[in-house]
Amino acid sequence: MRQVIAADRKLIDAELRKTLRFGREVPARLAAAMRYAALGPGKRIRPALALEAFRAAGGRYLRTVLPFCAGIELIHTFSLIHDDLPSMDDDDYRRGRPSLHRKFDEATAILAADGLFAFAFELFARAPGPAEWKLAAISETCRAIGPSGMTGGQMLDIASDVRTRAPASVAVTQRKKTAEFIAAAVVAGAVLGGAAHAVQRKLRQAGLALGMLFQMTDDLLDAEQASDASRATTVSTCGRSRGASRAGSEARRAERLFQALGAKYRVLSEFPGLVLHRGS
Repeated sequence: MRQVIAADRKLIDAELRKTLRFGREVPARLAAAMRYAALGPGKRIRPALALEAFRAAGGRYLRTVLPFCAGIELIHTFSLIHDDLPSMDDDDYRRGRPSLHRKFDEATAILAADGLFAFAFELFARAPGPAEWKLAAISETCRAIGPSGMTGGQMLDIASDVRTRAPASVAVTQRKKTAEFIAAAVVAGAVLGGAAHAVQRKLRQAGLALGMLFQMTDDLLDAEQASDASRATTVSTCGRSRGASRAGSEARRAERLFQALGAKYRVLSEFPGLVLHRGS
């Protein structure tokens, strides 16, 4: 499984490097900041999910899905840049390197995030493939990152308080902030591969379960960080032991949902185990 992800990452990284070659029309400092953020170390889980869903659904021509994979990673990077800003989580480091606003400055970081976000939709729009499928994939992505999805989840997260948030409300934040976008990556890839609507609906449920698992494991891995001390997370509301148990249950649920779609979705069914044990 790790070999599959490594191969997918090479394809995605090559696509990112190709698309982030800017000419003179983009200010040099802005281009450098965008490349620093997007080409840094990362597992590329979301675009890999889109790629594997595309393949499982019967997609054949990578040129129709790789621009979406790159765009999905750019949107994810945009969200991380915002997460790290002083007005949000105020993190000085991201993936072992200075966060973008520390490497450059806060204004440049905000503009680079804006540029990555807009550029993602340019990649979506100019990708080859049936217009109807592209529109459906774009719509799925927009819904997941908009006010009822990632943006709304971030709003709930910065307002969270460990003293007042119940596990149920934390789950709502996690679904909006993290799970919806992960599910959208899965569905978008399947849409571009020609998956039937019934399959898309089932993949969305599996993707949501995987996304919830991803945030739970994030909380378990980040429990000792000072930035999490006053936030409502899986660990702060349930405790480490119960949180780990919930993560295990969610991993098994996600795996069953992917497996129910048949042998073609075997690779996707292995993602929950990879996510559950990614810190071990």
